[in-house]
Amino acid sequence: MREERGRTMPDAGAVPLTFGQLSVWRVMAQWPPDRWVETYLSTAARVPDGCPAQRVVEAFGILCRRHESLRTHFVDTPHGPVQYVRPDAGPAQVATVECAGATRAEAQAAARGLTRERIERERDFARRFILVTDRGRPSYAVLVTDHILADGFALRRLRGELTALLGGDDPDGQRWLDETPAQPRELALDQHSEANGGRRQAALDHWRRLLDTLPATLFPVPDEAGHHPGRIEAVLRSPGTRAALGSAAQRLAVPPQGVLLALNSLALATVTGTSQVVLTLQSSNRFTAPWRTLVSSMNQYAPLALDLGAAPDTFAEHARQVQADSFRAYWFGSYDIDAVTALVRAERGITLGFDHFYNFMAQDVPTDEAADALVDRTSQPPLIEPTRPNRQIGPRFDLKVYGGPDLPIHLRADPLLLPQPRLHTLLAWFDEELHRLATDPATRVAEVLARCEAALGPAPARHTAS
Repeated sequence: MREERGRTMPDAGAVPLTFGQLSVWRVMAQWPPDRWVETYLSTAARVPDGCPAQRVVEAFGILCRRHESLRTHFVDTPHGPVQYVRPDAGPAQVATVECAGATRAEAQAAARGLTRERIERERDFARRFILVTDRGRPSYAVLVTDHILADGFALRRLRGELTALLGGDDPDGQRWLDETPAQPRELALDQHSEANGGRRQAALDHWRRLLDTLPATLFPVPDEAGHHPGRIEAVLRSPGTRAALGSAAQRLAVPPQGVLLALNSLALATVTGTSQVVLTLQSSNRFTAPWRTLVSSMNQYAPLALDLGAAPDTFAEHARQVQADSFRAYWFGSYDIDAVTALVRAERGITLGFDHFYNFMAQDVPTDEAADALVDRTSQPPLIEPTRPNRQIGPRFDLKVYGGPDLPIHLRADPLLLPQPRLHTLLAWFDEELHRLATDPATRVAEVLARCEAALGPAPARHTAS
């Protein structure tokens, strides 16, 4: 780095941000700085018994050498933000926190307690390494990252590699260690290249079609919509719900992600009182080699517009149509957010914002014949409990689905849109509808909507946006 008239300037080796990195930069640019830490991601690798602390430090160092994003500074310049990769991150700096008898979740929470101060991207590497100990013995190696460094897949890869480096049993992690990963600088140069011009233009044309066909009252939402703090959250945990989703997916011939997305579209229509909805999907943008191996933030927001007034009669048909429409949204999910923001400002006179998030990360839901062996709901009833949301600003309706035997379904909402009692009621409705679809795939869209409206009680008058 060098100084020029008081401003930190990048060296000649800096390159533009990737589209994923730029999206994180722009989306967070107007957020209050003290809220940034709410968006940080974290993961924890179990430290095997007998593994010394020094090996944990060395493992973090190996990760830094393998993945450029772990030794990158992100710098704003008069020509826009750039990334500058350090050739050497130096010895890994690992903080230590004692948390006796901690579970993985408790270890992550203890580690996050050490990262309350915002990461300064220009002078800090966008991550923190923490060793959690149990009465002095290493128990978990925790990685906390700024979202600009990693997305969900990247974090899973880092955890897998870290587990393997520590001597733990993680076949994926060992396989990943045997690969030479692609690096963010390579992707950035590819995305900004002349050869990629056609793909950039196609994505911009897709956004132009959305603006031409959707009413201004519906899309896009102003950026300011998510800036007012105040969110509530609850989680549904149930092995029975997971089994029912897998069985419904098998019977409907739609992947679990699509089944729950279609169901969520009906829930959102009920909550907002409109027959037209626009959901925000997260496109992984890891569809082609070599970018599947990349540790960086590649996710970008992909709008999915649905007109439920024109929905097919049966839920099965609706789910198949939603799944097909989501593929198109994902395909155009890699774009230059600066170009899209300029288009939205020119067409609508507002700063681009997003709402009504849906993020499905449960890739382990069984959909074979064994999925029909549904868990007995009387012996293992679904657990719905309030949770404390990390993020207090952002989308007003946000559904996240995680993997695991109890399929955690987290629903965060603005209480002005969905008060706490209705939040819990809506999660119970998801559980009931999935069990119904597992045994009666011929159910009709109108029936599903009617049950949701009956469960939630009085709602805004339904209308068709025009």
